[in-house]
Amino acid sequence: MALPHGKIFTVRPVVSWIDKLASQHGSPGAHHSPTFSSSSAPEPEKYQKRELALKTMQDSYTEVIYPFKSDKALLEEYINVAGTLRHGKIMEDLDALAGAIAYKHADDGKPNSMPLTIVTASVDRIDWLKPLDVCDLRLSGHVTYVGYSSMEIFMKMEEFSADKPGQHGDTILIARFTMVARDALTGKAAQVNPMLLKNDIEKKLFQMGDEQKSKKRAATDASLTKRPPTQEERFLIHDLFLEYSAYDDPQSKIKKPDNIQWMADTKMSAIHIMQPQDRNIHDKIFGGYLMRLAYELAFCNASVFVASRPIFLALDEISFRKPVPIGTFLALDSQIVYAEGGNHHSFQVMVKADVLDVSKNSRETTNTFWFTFRDPVKGTPRIMPRTYAESMLYLEGKRRRLIGSQMAGVSRRLSIPNIPNESSSS
Repeated sequence: MALPHGKIFTVRPVVSWIDKLASQHGSPGAHHSPTFSSSSAPEPEKYQKRELALKTMQDSYTEVIYPFKSDKALLEEYINVAGTLRHGKIMEDLDALAGAIAYKHADDGKPNSMPLTIVTASVDRIDWLKPLDVCDLRLSGHVTYVGYSSMEIFMKMEEFSADKPGQHGDTILIARFTMVARDALTGKAAQVNPMLLKNDIEKKLFQMGDEQKSKKRAATDASLTKRPPTQEERFLIHDLFLEYSAYDDPQSKIKKPDNIQWMADTKMSAIHIMQPQDRNIHDKIFGGYLMRLAYELAFCNASVFVASRPIFLALDEISFRKPVPIGTFLALDSQIVYAEGGNHHSFQVMVKADVLDVSKNSRETTNTFWFTFRDPVKGTPRIMPRTYAESMLYLEGKRRRLIGSQMAGVSRRLSIPNIPNESSSS
């Protein structure tokens, strides 16, 4: 998406990788496309100080239309083996759209202003409200909350009819991302444009964003990596200990039921080379691509766990701790961490993403993803931890299951205003 003054609202690279390599090696044949966000630091004397401007929610509204019914080439990129649409591909598009919306809000309308670097800080929640069948779709979103350098992006995907473009069909998904702005020269937090709230609905949305920010801080403070389990959780861990100890005791006559699976037996792993085709405008691996890889491994693990094709329900909050450099290896480790069993159909799958840099002999965790799936046919097996570390994963999965159920209910009740703006369509 480009504006008349030449700024490009995209998180995709605007310089080819071969040109970048040639430029790094001093080749005179390398050429560059102008952009207001670049992985290389800008020269400060070429730019003016960025000025803040009041922006409305409508100012950042952007939508993308997917004409899957009429465009077979487009459908071919998104269709899966079952004849429905690939969730992982849509996740990539969500991240790209969130970045474009954030850049659009942060823009001050001046071509010579100091550029910003905007990155995905976290995916706060993605809820799938309806199966992702083949139909024409509209993906849209806008900024609903701003802090000093952060922006909350609300997005939704809905059924779309080309014959009735002004009408809105059933909502397929609702997503919330948090983006943060950095000064492209210093790397420090950069203030983004404040928001002008035009009516009570927009004020409520802004307030919800502020409340969500406070809840995230509280959840971080109460994390099991910082605080011990609650008294109720400690009782649960002890009950689980007594149960799995009885199954492990060779002198015990109690055998583990067939509907119980050891957590340790649900692991699945994959490793990927990070290639330049999957980079973003900052020459790091695109966050949406990481989400897709994690989702696809989680889906494989979930399918094996329930011995059928599971239904994807939600992606819980994740934070992007570290960027993933091109040329490194991404090690993904998946595990079923929580499933109550019995008549309960939903379960939690964790995927941990580590970056392996052989040149530095290092391995660092960049993300931990938490997915919720459901078995549409029968109740799931019950997951049983066997160690204290596994018990912590079990409790984390249980916490996310409870909070996720509440958040899914909010998503289903949430009525977001549609802000049509034909000039922002892409």
